[in-house]
Amino acid sequence: PARGLPLCTRAMGQAPTPKQALVIGWNGAGKTAIAQRLRGQSSEPLPTNGVLRGVATLRCGPQGEEVECALELVDVGIEPKLESKTFGYQPFLSDADAIIVVFDATRTAQRFRPEEIVKSKELVRRIADEPEVRDKPFLVLANKCDREDALDIKEVMELWDLDAIFKGRTWQLQRCSAVSAEGLRAATAWLVIKLLETKPGAESSGSGGGSVFR
Repeated sequence: PARGLPLCTRAMGQAPTPKQALVIGWNGAGKTAIAQRLRGQSSEPLPTNGVLRGVATLRCGPQGEEVECALELVDVGIEPKLESKTFGYQPFLSDADAIIVVFDATRTAQRFRPEEIVKSKELVRRIADEPEVRDKPFLVLANKCDREDALDIKEVMELWDLDAIFKGRTWQLQRCSAVSAEGLRAATAWLVIKLLETKPGAESSGSGGGSVFR
């Protein structure tokens, strides 16, 4: 392809298709740390400025039947204001094949920064309502599960009202840690499968509400 995007392929020789994922979330949730961890780099980044693009090679499946996906992760540095983030992500929605949402899923955030949780929930709702991503898979990462104050799956579901936001959509919720990499293999395995089976104009499966990993 002209833009030089990475390719997603099946082991048995399926024709490659370019794939790209936009990483969204509130400042401090760990978006860049997740992106770097997926690319096999350090998970201790500086705050994101501008647009960071990098390729992560994702794999899933049993040996001999492994599916491999080289996925470009797009991480956009935007000031922590709801309107700025909403408009800042919009230019990237059409090219994205999937959206990766990262939450700071800790009781510390819930207790001391509740306004950020409210704003992050509204941000995700707005992005999910955009027509450009209506049929695209959403991978929701509840980051920082390595911490003692990490929220459990039920708390994350309720705090961000995920069933309502993603009703009728293809989505997955996974607890994870950018520090330890816990949960990321299961999360990316789901994403690879969804990217390989997604076709332009296909309707969302709407099965994500029951697809939750701890």
